[in-house]
Amino acid sequence: MTNVYYSKLFALINIVYRKIFHEEISSEVEKFIKNLSYVGIGTIIASIFSFSYNILAGRWLGPSEYGTFTLIQSVAMFLYIPMLLGFSTAMVKYNAEKIDFLRQRSIISTTYILVLLFTVVSLLVYFIFSKEIMAIFSISNKVFLFAVLFAVLFVFYTLTTGTLRSLHMIRAYSRLMPVYSAILFFAFLVFVFAFKELSFKSPLYSILLAYGVTGGIILAFLRKYLKPEFSREWAHKLHRYSIYSLMGGISSVLYSNIDKIFINKYISVSYVGIYWAYNYSFTTMILLCTTVFVTVFFPVASMCSNKIMLFKRIKKITILVVIFGWPLAVSTGYVILKLYGGDYPFDLSLALLFATAGICISVDQLYGQLLNSEGLDGVKITSSAAVVLAVVNVLLNVLLIPLFGLNGAVIATIIGYLASISIMLLNKKRLRYSR
Repeated sequence: MTNVYYSKLFALINIVYRKIFHEEISSEVEKFIKNLSYVGIGTIIASIFSFSYNILAGRWLGPSEYGTFTLIQSVAMFLYIPMLLGFSTAMVKYNAEKIDFLRQRSIISTTYILVLLFTVVSLLVYFIFSKEIMAIFSISNKVFLFAVLFAVLFVFYTLTTGTLRSLHMIRAYSRLMPVYSAILFFAFLVFVFAFKELSFKSPLYSILLAYGVTGGIILAFLRKYLKPEFSREWAHKLHRYSIYSLMGGISSVLYSNIDKIFINKYISVSYVGIYWAYNYSFTTMILLCTTVFVTVFFPVASMCSNKIMLFKRIKKITILVVIFGWPLAVSTGYVILKLYGGDYPFDLSLALLFATAGICISVDQLYGQLLNSEGLDGVKITSSAAVVLAVVNVLLNVLLIPLFGLNGAVIATIIGYLASISIMLLNKKRLRYSR
C-alpha cells in the first residue's frame, strides 16, 4: 500500500519537475527527493511540537519573560563562536565528499578534538572576563551564566547533528528531529505544571535538555567514528576551510542577533519578546521549507561535480520562493501571531517587513549553500557577503532602531540580506561552474 501511494506521489512530483526544469527525473534526483521527503516528514512532525512550544512560551510568559529567554539565546550565539570556530561546516563539507570509513573517522575524530579544546579555552576566557562581557551585552550575571551553558550545549547539538548530515545519514537525522522537538515540548509542560516554573527558565531548561539528550543519542550512534586520533593533515585542511566559514559564521551570528541586543539596549526586554514573536510568526513557514531543502542539498551538492546544473536549478527555485513565499509568509504569519495572544498586538507594517525579510533570508541561504559546496573559492564569496551583511546590518540597526523602533531593525535586516545576495550573484563568475 505504501509503495502504491509513493508511486502516485512520485508521478505527481515528476509532472511538476518536468514543468519547472523541462527534463525527466534522474536516479540522482530521485534519491535527492527521497531524502528530502524523509527530512520533510521529520520536520513537519517536529514542527508541531516546536510550534506549540514557542506559541505557549510566548503566550504564557508574556513579552518580558519571553524577551529574557530570547536575549539569553542571542548572547549565547555570540559566545559559541570561539568554541566551534567554523569546524562543523568544514567537517560536513569534507566528510560528504567521499564515502570512506577510515577517512570519515579521521575527519570526525580530529574535528571533535579541536572543538573540545577550543570550548575549554573559551570557557576559561569567559569566566576570567565575565564582568566585561556582561557590560558589553548589558546583561546580568544570571543571564550571562545561562548564556554560557546554552552556548556549550548548542555547540554539542550542532556538532553531532552536523556529523549525521556529513555521513549522509538523512533518515537517522529526520527521525531524531521529532525526538528533539518532543523533548522540547513535553519538558516545557513538565517545568510549567509540575515544577510551577512560569518564567524564562521553563523554556530555557527545556531546550537545554533537548540539546543534551538528542546530542547524546547521536553521539552513542556515532561511537564507531570517534577515536582518540588526531590527524594534522585533516586539521590543516579543516582549519583552512573553517577560517572562511568562521568569517561567515561570525557575521551570521552578528546580523541574526545584534538586532535583539540593540532593542534591549535602546528600548526594553519586553520589546525583544514582541520582536521575536513577529519574527517567528512571519518567517517560520518559508524558512522551514528552505531549511528542509538545504539540509539535504548541501551534502549532495558537495559530492556533485556538475555545478552548472545545480546553479540553474537553484535559480528557478529562487524565482518560486519569491513568487509564492510572500503570500505564504503573510497568511500563515497572521494566524500564528494571533495564537500568541493579546500581549502581542498586530502591526501591518511590521508583518509585511518580516515577510519580506523571510524571503530575503531564504534566497540568501539557497545561493550561500550552493557556493559553499564548491569549496574554498565558494566559501570565500559567501564569507565576504556575510561580512558585508553584518556591517550593513549593525550600522543600520544603530541608525534605524532609535528612529523607527522595531520596524527599523527589520529594515536593517532586509537591506543587509539584499547586499549579501547581490555580492554572491556578482562574484559567482569567479567559480568554475559559471564560466
